[in-house]
Amino acid sequence: MRDVQSRHNGLPPRTPDMLYNIVRKFYRGAVSHYDLIQEKKAMVRAAWEHQKATGEDAELRQALHTLFLEFHFYVTCWLQIEMALFRLARQDEEQSRVLERFRPDLEKHLGVREQLDQTEACVEAQLRHDGPNGASVERDMYWFEGITFTVDEQSLQTLHALYEAIQQARTK
Repeated sequence: MRDVQSRHNGLPPRTPDMLYNIVRKFYRGAVSHYDLIQEKKAMVRAAWEHQKATGEDAELRQALHTLFLEFHFYVTCWLQIEMALFRLARQDEEQSRVLERFRPDLEKHLGVREQLDQTEACVEAQLRHDGPNGASVERDMYWFEGITFTVDEQSLQTLHALYEAIQQARTK
């Protein structure tokens, strides 16, 4: 798997059709993963309630670890879409505009992806950042080295909009 910083180095040649298939595959993967992520977030909330009641954080640590692994899959799908779009943008001005329009959203997801390569460190950083109050769990907004992030309806709608923009640019 490519790391975020060098993601565009040495990419193998691909036809536009292959790149559009990559976009479609990883778009579907991210969308299909959404419900599972929501289930894992519910487990984190339950583990947080347990910690508040007992003071024990082992269950919360495990639940966060699992959630962050699921986040990793989701943002890896964004990474794959971005790499395909990057190559399409070099060949097509319309796709270049799509890439620029969605760059802030792509960069946010890729920034989180880069952090999540070290899942356990993210769990530890989250617990240190939140302290005993668990504000991130309560707000469903997690902290990754200065980036607040969650997989929610807004993230999913942005993904839908990105995919639709790529498809519309393809037909122009």
